[in-house]
Formats: sequence, structure tokens, C-alpha cells
Amino acid sequence: MSVQPPPAPPSNIDGLPTQTRAATAPDITHGTPFAPHPYIPPSGAPGFAGDRAWDKGFEFDKENVERASVKLAGRKEGTHSILTVALADKLRPHLPALKRLPRSWTMMYSLDQHGISLNTLYTRCEAHAGGALLVLRDANDAVFGAWMGEGIRMSKGAYYGSGESFLWKLLPEDRLRVYKWTGRNDYVALCEPEYISFGGGDGHYGLYLDATLSDGSSARCPTFDNEPLCSAGPRQGEGVTFECVGLEVWGIGG
Repeated sequence: MSVQPPPAPPSNIDGLPTQTRAATAPDITHGTPFAPHPYIPPSGAPGFAGDRAWDKGFEFDKENVERASVKLAGRKEGTHSILTVALADKLRPHLPALKRLPRSWTMMYSLDQHGISLNTLYTRCEAHAGGALLVLRDANDAVFGAWMGEGIRMSKGAYYGSGESFLWKLLPEDRLRVYKWTGRNDYVALCEPEYISFGGGDGHYGLYLDATLSDGSSARCPTFDNEPLCSAGPRQGEGVTFECVGLEVWGIGG
């Protein structure tokens, strides 16, 4: 009686016996319902350690960027200043993320440097594509203002602006208070030939300045739910009036 040789072990598609292939396979395998043998993950699958030092793209040191002081450019020697480096550094963390990156802010308009003219303010600011920081000082030395991510321009009868905008004022002991957009309305900025204003609703402006750039008022408004920004003074309805003795507009980004 002839002796039949034992059956050969099943082979896979490359001709290697399954036992041999399994013995040489790496430890990392995954089951698969589509094949009877272990599945070896391709390069890049979980568990694969790459051997290439890929360029991961642009990186920046956020901590150092935010710690570096702002540089104020464009203010001539002898110009009465309102915005200081210390105040700029306090305001910077409240700006949108991309607007916090530029280290240099450029003066676009100054009451002392460019003359008293709302039209000049609009002309100089409209040439800038980035955001604008408005800084005011009243006759009692209070400092306050507004941030507009879309810049300052004549709005021709319609409000404009986004939720990135805010009002702010400097408190005693150099503390800063910021009034963010509430979402209750879209009355962010209304800039006309006769006046410039920020925030509105219920018949009040959060911050208002007339065409002479000297007479202004501030009242609580639904847009920012702010307190009056200026010094305590005579009231006009719900608003507090003030005399503006200094005004600057700074361009940031763009």
C-alpha cells in the first residue's frame, strides 16, 4: 500500500506558505474579514513609526509674540500722545487672534498732528485696510475708545461692523475695562459726515462725537451694554456729555 504524502500547507498569493509568512510578519497585525491570513498595515497606519523628518509647516512662539511690547509708529516728536505702549499692551489681548500678531501699530490720525477735521479723519482711515483703534481723552483726563475690526469709514446712512468690535475705557490704577458685543443688535458703528458713533439702540449711542471732534457723549447701549465711558459730567438724557481734548486712530494689521 502506497503512503500518501501529507498535504502541503496552504499558500498565499505570493507563493509563501502561510505558516512561513506568519512567522516573518511583524507584531502589529489587524484582523480583516476579507482574507484568511493576518493583515499587515501599510506604511503610515497606526503603529507605524515613520523615518522621515517631515517639514511640519509654519510655527511661531505664541507666548513670546504676546509678551513682546507693541511698537507705536507714525507719531511725530512733539505730538501730544494719548495711547502709550503700556495701554497698547493691555488692549492687545482683547483683539482678534490675527490682529494680535502685528507688533507695530501705525498712527493714522491725530487731532494734534493732523488738525481738527472729521473729513480728514475719514480720508486717512479709509486708506487703511485693517482694523482701527480709536483712542479719546476728555477734559477730565479720562481715556477711552473703540475697536473696529473693519476699520473706520463713512457708512453712508447704514450701520456696519461685526461682533469683533468693542468699547473700552481705562480705569483708575491703569486697569482696563472692555465691553464686548452683546449680540442684541447690529448697531456697531454709524459714521456720518456730521458725526461718528459706536454702539446704539434705545435711542442711545455708546460713544458719540460730533463733526467738530470736540463735543461728545456716552451712554449705556444694547450693542455693548457699556457704562458711560467718559468722566462723570453733565447729563443729556441717558447720556453723559464730555469735551474731547485728544483723539487718535491707530491702524492694526491689513
